[in-house]
Amino acid sequence: MVKGRRISNLSFPEHYFMRAISSLALALALGPLAADDATAQSNACNTQLDVNLPAQCDELEVSHPIEGLENFRQLTTPDGGIKPGILFRSDQLDELPDAAIAELNEIGIETIVDLRSHDELETHPNSRIDSVDFDVNLPIGSDPADIAKIMPIEIASQIRPMWFEGKFHEIDELLEEHDVNLRQIRIDRYQDFATKFDPQVSRFLHLLTDDNNFPLLFHCAGGKDRTGFMAAVTLLTLGYSEEDVMRDYLTTNVYTYGELEQMVGKGPKSLRPAFGAHPEQIEASLQIIKDKYGSFENYRRDVLGISDEDVEAIKQNLLVQD
Repeated sequence: MVKGRRISNLSFPEHYFMRAISSLALALALGPLAADDATAQSNACNTQLDVNLPAQCDELEVSHPIEGLENFRQLTTPDGGIKPGILFRSDQLDELPDAAIAELNEIGIETIVDLRSHDELETHPNSRIDSVDFDVNLPIGSDPADIAKIMPIEIASQIRPMWFEGKFHEIDELLEEHDVNLRQIRIDRYQDFATKFDPQVSRFLHLLTDDNNFPLLFHCAGGKDRTGFMAAVTLLTLGYSEEDVMRDYLTTNVYTYGELEQMVGKGPKSLRPAFGAHPEQIEASLQIIKDKYGSFENYRRDVLGISDEDVEAIKQNLLVQD
């Protein structure tokens, strides 16, 4: 494979706006977010908040080894079947401190797959990591002209001052008045992941067939939605179950619990579908695959063009061999 750094054009994703809302909450200093990993995990796994948790939450090995990355972790499974140090998922890699860059270089990340849009790459470019030899941009997002499908701009502009003033009830009323159903919008977006971005998903899986591309890190902005879908497709391709997919997907809620504690505990109810990982959202992706194509295997083979031989190559690269 000929390797080189490249960035291709992409489109505006729905997570971009929600990431800005999260930044607003942090700017308001609604509460301390820092905690050691053990305390954060204990708080998450025993929370009384309306937050979905992964199966066997207490058994997860949670750590934040890279400063500045809240949702960086290896793709793992309960059976330990995926090789350690080979495949990582993460939030975006912009403005990383020198210590974080050094840690990523130490890991030896060879390939970075960025699922963000061109606008995101322009405004939040990834930090340079010397070990990386191959940058791939596979945008999973909407066209800028489709932003009204997320939320009309005039409504979004009204939310900002309300948020700063702590008028969360007014935010709920505003969205209800304009019939903005964020829960359904989010479900629709997750269905889009599985129906509108076949070339990107196919390309990602084909990258996993080449052992020269590892260690590989894939990410979006928060490491939850687009990254969560790619992780799901990878796990299903490896032969893991939807239960395993859900466990990995909901692990984000443990890693990012400090932020969720503020958003879910104190933020407006109408915006909660955007905060954290929600089972119904990833389930929407998996269900539409089955509804449209009959099975994940049909989708993988006939839509994504990933042959049985490709699957064996991916397994050879990613799975611990007996």
